[in-house]
Amino acid sequence: MIVEDVMVPKPFTIKKDKSLHDAQNKMVKQSIRHLPVVEKGKLIGIITESDIRGAFINKKPNGKLERDPAKMKIENFMTQDPMTVSKETNIEDAALTIYQNKVGALPVLDNGKLVGIISIMDMLGLFIDMMGILHSSSRIDVAIGGNEKDLKKVTKIISDHDLDIVSVGIASDEYESAKEVYAFRLDLCETKSVVEEIEQAGFKVMAAFD
Repeated sequence: MIVEDVMVPKPFTIKKDKSLHDAQNKMVKQSIRHLPVVEKGKLIGIITESDIRGAFINKKPNGKLERDPAKMKIENFMTQDPMTVSKETNIEDAALTIYQNKVGALPVLDNGKLVGIISIMDMLGLFIDMMGILHSSSRIDVAIGGNEKDLKKVTKIISDHDLDIVSVGIASDEYESAKEVYAFRLDLCETKSVVEEIEQAGFKVMAAFD
C-alpha cells in the first residue's frame, strides 16, 4: 500500500501573509489540524494547531507578547520547507517518518506539486480498518512461537470450522509466554469448539473472546 491510497487529496491550504486567526478559523471550519502554506502554487511551509497555540507564548522583538491572532502572520510561525513524502511512498515508510520525526502530518508531493496530505489520524484509521477493530468480531489468542508450519496449522483449524479470519496480530506483550502469541480476530462467532481443537493439536490458547 502506498501513500496515495490513504492520503487526503487536494488538501486545504493557506497563504503565508494570512493571519493565525485566518488559519485557526479554517482549521475549525474544516475540522483539520494542519494547513500546508503555499505561494504561487508551491509548498513553502506548514502551520499546525500546535504552532498556533505556541505562538501565544512567543515574544515580539520588543519583549512583549502579541495577543491578537489577527495581527500575527502565518509566515512568522509556520514550519518552513516541511518534511514531505511522495504519493508513491510506501505507507510503512511514511508512518516511520512521522514517528521518527514526531510530526503530525506530511504534505504529499507529485513532481514538486502538492497533491495531498497524510496525518497520524489517517494512519490510525488505516490500522483500525486493517485490524478490523470496528468490525463485530471474536478473538482467539494462541501461543504458537515463530514456526511458520505451526501458524499455518492453527490457521487451517480455524478455516476448517468455516470461520473467516479478519486479521492476525501479535499479542505477546499482553502475556507472559516464552512463545509468540498470535491474536486471531474472527467474524463474530462462538469460539468454544475451535478453541478445543486448537488445544487438542498441542497449542496453548491464552484467551478467547466471543
